[in-house]
Amino acid sequence: MMRDLDWDDLRMFAVLAKAGSVRQAAELLRVHASTVTRRLEHFERRLEVKLFNRGPRGLLITPAGQDVLERVEGVAERVADIERAVSGSDRRMAGCVRLWVPDALASIAMPAVAEFGERFPEVDVEFAPLAARPDVGRREADCGLFITDRPPGHLVGRTVGQLTLAAYGTREWSRRRASGEPCRWIELEGPPELRCDLRQTEFPDAPVWGRCHDLATQSGALRSGVGIGPLPCLLGDADPSLLRIGSAPPLAGREIWVLMHPDLRSCARVREMTRALTEAFAQSAAAALGDGTAEAAG
Repeated sequence: MMRDLDWDDLRMFAVLAKAGSVRQAAELLRVHASTVTRRLEHFERRLEVKLFNRGPRGLLITPAGQDVLERVEGVAERVADIERAVSGSDRRMAGCVRLWVPDALASIAMPAVAEFGERFPEVDVEFAPLAARPDVGRREADCGLFITDRPPGHLVGRTVGQLTLAAYGTREWSRRRASGEPCRWIELEGPPELRCDLRQTEFPDAPVWGRCHDLATQSGALRSGVGIGPLPCLLGDADPSLLRIGSAPPLAGREIWVLMHPDLRSCARVREMTRALTEAFAQSAAAALGDGTAEAAG
């Protein structure tokens, strides 16, 4: 039976187990959700075993599915080892770089990637999906930017700055605050590295009026004037429709790292990409820190 298994089915199953839902797995695999469902049903029929139980909160892996997953992960590790061994000795400035850029850092990273593309037109760049942080060890990305104070020990790289957060709002909210009106807080409930504890701000008693789960929605909500809320300084300071609200300095967030797998240090295209990202953040360190050049409203 195992002789007839398709590696694409194994990969799909592993991604689905990690994602926990058909929708998120489809985003990671860049296929339609119906394709994931169809392949899962086909895979279960071929194995003659139920791999997941469907529940209101998504997919719950069965004991049999967990056993299959452990074996699939072993295969995936060996395949990744082979790919890294081949890619790691590649000194050509051609091929593909799989890159991870969180949306909080895209405003600095993307111009550097564009310049990289002009310098090395034979290198393609594939961006890892934002739905989940990629596993560099399994070649879900070759390199990337990570917002963390604890970078994975099996990766290599360097810190290039620190992310800071501050409260932002429109001029109208600045006027309201100056006149003594209470603020409405828009909570950012995105990744842990972007969350801001309301108690650490100047507005600990502000009622939480709304919650956003990604930066695009948060920025749009603040620009529309529904309230005030946190943003990374490198995004909020660059938005002409927003002001920093309050006089406190930005809240220190986690460090920004450029990381790659150690097996790829000799891969020319990956090495050049990490160099380009490192230089870009060295030039923009003040923006990431929120150095006070932004217009602020007390």
